[in-house]
Amino acid sequence: MSEAKRREAEEKPEWNKSVTSERNRPSAEDRIANKIASEVLRDNAKLRGIHSNNSIKVLLEKEAKRQMLLAAKGGEYAGPLIAVSQEKGTRDKADPSNLPYLHKNPAV
Repeated sequence: MSEAKRREAEEKPEWNKSVTSERNRPSAEDRIANKIASEVLRDNAKLRGIHSNNSIKVLLEKEAKRQMLLAAKGGEYAGPLIAVSQEKGTRDKADPSNLPYLHKNPAV
C-alpha cells in the first residue's frame, strides 16, 4: 500500500503556489475600471448612496464601448441631448393673474 502511495506522489508533482489561474486574475481593463469607479464613489457622496463599485464599473464600461463604437464610425461625441421648450407667446409680467399666490386661495 505504501508503495502505491509513494508512486502516486512521485507521479503527481507538488502544486506550485506561485502559479495562479488566469480565470481568477482580473485583466488590466478591469483593474483600471475598478480604480476609476472607486475614485468616482470616493469623490461623490450622493452617488455612493445609490451606486456600488460594480454598478459604476458597469456604467463606465458601457460608456467606453459606446465611445469606441462612435470613434470607429468616425464620429465625435455630441454630448447629451437637452430638450428645450418654448412658450407660444409672450407673457406680460405686469398681469396680476400671473402672481403665484393668486390661485392658492379657493375663495378668490
